[in-house]
Amino acid sequence: MRKMANSNGLSVRIAVSADAPIIWDILKSEIEVMHQQGRDQWQYGYPNPSTVAADIEKHQGRVLLKEDEVAGYCALVTSGEPNYSHIWDGEWLTKSTSSSSHYSVVHRIAINPNFTGQGLATSFLLMLIEESKSIGKESMRIDTNFDNAQMLHILPKLGFTRCGKVMVSDGERIAFEKRF
Repeated sequence: MRKMANSNGLSVRIAVSADAPIIWDILKSEIEVMHQQGRDQWQYGYPNPSTVAADIEKHQGRVLLKEDEVAGYCALVTSGEPNYSHIWDGEWLTKSTSSSSHYSVVHRIAINPNFTGQGLATSFLLMLIEESKSIGKESMRIDTNFDNAQMLHILPKLGFTRCGKVMVSDGERIAFEKRF
């Protein structure tokens, strides 16, 4: 993957092993923020350093760079999401088959606490949408907790549609999809 950049000095690249310590620091900070806010998401040992290592090994990890500093992290999955095969209280905008994935998925998006409040999560998602389009995906799916006010605000603003609910390893989530 080439480094994808925008005009604001932001770029996205595939995460490498050397990024793991800063990625984990970013995720730990977000886990602590969620805990302080009384939120249930990410409070039971997920994500963890093994999750980050697996993302990097599978070439799914993405880092958001502001200039050359790691400003954010997420996993961009392009091979489908088994937890999304069952959705209730709605339906996906696009149909999928078990043999192929026409959508990408964003998991574990987090912004470095040194960069919060700058709209970087929105910029990061927009750049991931462009990457997904460039590899031929027709939509992007994402899930979030019912009390994640930031994502519940950002996703509709970016054109994501609330599609229903899905179950993931740490509980029930609200599912969104954006058709390209």
